[in-house]
Formats: sequence, structure tokens, C-alpha cells
Amino acid sequence: MLKTGIIGEDAKLARKYRPLLVLYPEIADGSHRADNHRSIRDRPGSAPLLQDYHPRDIRLVLDHVHLRGRNGRPSREQVLDAMSRNDVEHVDLIDRGGPQEVDKFWEVYASVADKDNHPEYRRKAYARVVRGNRWFEDYTSIQYWMAYFFDDWANVHEMDWEMVSVIVKGEYPAERPVACIFNAHIGAFRKPWADVQKADGQGKRSNSGRHPVAYIANGSHAAYFSEYPPYFNVATPYLNDMLRTVVRVAGIARPFTDYVPRFEEGVRCFPDVDVIPEPGSSGHWEGDWRWLNFRGRWGSPVDLSLGERIVAVIPLVRRFPVFFQRPLRAGGPPGPNTRGCCWEAPFDYANLECFEAPATQPWLDRVSRA
Repeated sequence: MLKTGIIGEDAKLARKYRPLLVLYPEIADGSHRADNHRSIRDRPGSAPLLQDYHPRDIRLVLDHVHLRGRNGRPSREQVLDAMSRNDVEHVDLIDRGGPQEVDKFWEVYASVADKDNHPEYRRKAYARVVRGNRWFEDYTSIQYWMAYFFDDWANVHEMDWEMVSVIVKGEYPAERPVACIFNAHIGAFRKPWADVQKADGQGKRSNSGRHPVAYIANGSHAAYFSEYPPYFNVATPYLNDMLRTVVRVAGIARPFTDYVPRFEEGVRCFPDVDVIPEPGSSGHWEGDWRWLNFRGRWGSPVDLSLGERIVAVIPLVRRFPVFFQRPLRAGGPPGPNTRGCCWEAPFDYANLECFEAPATQPWLDRVSRA
């Protein structure tokens, strides 16, 4: 069984290694949201959005939830209660039936003034600190889960969960970091600590820093280790050589390119960190943490039209602008504690399920000896 440590020690570890996020800027006025998706084919070096959503305290999401079958806006307590009991299979954020008007989400989000100074809506990461056992007895995984209000990429959906993690070896305070895992869409990338860009406590790049630098992709919020070139596409590394060449030549996946801001040009910030406590004896979280009991989706499911279904299952159709028009709508994501091995077995996840992880190679042990 995995185990956690003393909550005070967990908090010290979580703050010691919290990532430095490099993001596209937010704006104060939703009416000024700039959308370049429609002209992206003519501007291949430009990111689809000039602004983006930032990871915020989960209370910002909870305060904009609608519950299916109930009229009016429920209180936060009612939302937490319904989610904790799993009375609903999903929650609606703004629209029922999936996002209908993309701009509406930005307008609602931007209407919350001065979020950085709001006591309940600040930039936030939820840290889960887990100590291993058996083969991983000397390791500790620090996962930073981040909640975004909306995913605004080539596909769009309500809410977004992404994760950055640091794995350390040894006991606090003499532990040493050995690896990082960055989630990106349905996959994850891993790197030994020595190969990760790091920052010091003032947010300046430093090889001796303790904070991994996470470049957050425009609209999709996938986390990357570096300032990838503008033509980088998250889909192509998962394909074999021949299919990867076909994709690049045909331009099929171009709408799904991820863009990250340059270090000097992006908004750089350390999110506040809240440590996720262990559930009670009943296996459930209590109080303000009741949202972690929710097993459903954080956003409306989508009733796709016939045209959207065709685009969703036949990627070649996206090659033709007359057929592929944003947004390609998607259902809301599941929460952190429904992510299978990533949540339940983070060390196996690092060894076996991350990008280019050979199933028989003890990668974590190898990099920790380097």
C-alpha cells in the first residue's frame, strides 16, 4: 500500500519543488479575447490564442457549476454535497450539452475581477505527496494537479485537469530529486532531473534550482519541458516513422499543434500549493475536499452533430477547412483520482506508462543512480 507522510512534512516538500509555470497571459476584459484559430493556416508561426486560462483554485470552478435537473445556480455547499455523493454523473459549467459558445466561457472567466488577489480564486496547484513501498520504498512522488476553467484548443471542453510531478529519493530534508513527469493530453513525458530546466526561488533559470520549469501549451494546457518550436505537434511522437511522415506531409494534424510561450515572454508564476489530505477511515474526503470523491466528469457530455462525428472519427476530414471548423466539442474530463495508474501507482506510471518507457526497463532506478 502506498503511504503518505506527516502533513507538515508533505507541505514542505510540495512547496520546495513546486513548478514554475510559463503561461500565455490572461486579460481583464473578456470582450477583447483574440482568436487566431480561423487564420492559423495563414499564420503558421502564431499561437491560436493571444491569451489563455490559468490554473486556479477549484472554488472558481465550483462557483460556476450547474447541476443537471436543478434550476438556478446551486450554492457551493450544494455542489460539494452532490459531487461527494455522486448524485450526478457530470457537472455543467456554463452550457448544457457541451460548450456551445466558446467566447461565453472567456467572458464569464474574465468577469471575475482581480483573481490573483481574490482569497479563493488565486493560481493554485493541488499537491498529492505519496511515498512508495517495496521496490519504490526510498521514493516519494509529488504530483501537482492543476484545474483550468476551460480547454480552448482545436477541440474544446469545459474544465481541464493537468499534472506536473517531481519524484525524489531519500527522506526529507536530505532527499534529492531524480525525475519529472509532465502530463500532456492523454500522454505523459518523463525526464531525469538533470535534464529538466529548473528555476530558483526568484523564478530565474538556474541549473541548481529546485523548481522544474513547465511550459504550458496555448489553450490545451499540456505541460512541456522546453520551448518547443512552433511546428511541434504532440501527436507525432506517438506514431511510427512512416505514419509520422504521412501526417507531416499531408498536414492532417496541423490544427492540433501545441504552442508554448518563450520563457522571457510568458507569464511566469509559482502557483500557491495546497496539499491533498488522505481520505478518512471511510475512504472519503470530508469538508472542502469533498470534490475529490466525485467519480464523474467535470463538464457536460457532448451530443455531437453528424458533421462533428465525422470530423471526430476521420482525421483526414480536418484537412479541409470547409468540414473542419472549430470548435470540435468534447465532454468534460474526469478528475485526478479517476486517472488509474497515474493516481493509484505513480511510480509504476513513471516506469511503464510515460512516453518512450520500455515496459521491462527499471527506468526510475536507473536515473536515480546517475
